[in-house]
Amino acid sequence: MIKLLRQSVIAASVLVALSGCTTRNALIEAGDWYQIGFNDGKWGQMALSEASLTQRAEQVADADTPDYSQYQQGYQVGINQYCSYEQLEQFGLEGKMDWGACEFRREEGGLYPTYWQQGFERRMNFEGPK
Repeated sequence: MIKLLRQSVIAASVLVALSGCTTRNALIEAGDWYQIGFNDGKWGQMALSEASLTQRAEQVADADTPDYSQYQQGYQVGINQYCSYEQLEQFGLEGKMDWGACEFRREEGGLYPTYWQQGFERRMNFEGPK
């Protein structure tokens, strides 16, 4: 039963990874640079450089020249959604010291470090099952 469950999880992971590539390629073919940037941001990925975006576009047949400003605009919206208070609290719960693409939130200050600290303290105070 456990082996079957593991195989199902692996198969699902591969399918998600492949569909992500297919979606990105479809968006590149459509020239939807804003949505590509938005997706990268909402998934918590680091923003692509202009050269990297151009390189990816060149790998897809019939792709237009990337509009990097549209990509950046979409990325900003997506990363702001991803780097929410809840996400920073989750980082704390996981004990993550490196906030990755959300590192800018640490520099902003405000409540973001507080939410991370709350998650981290819950992690440190968890005694586990008895």
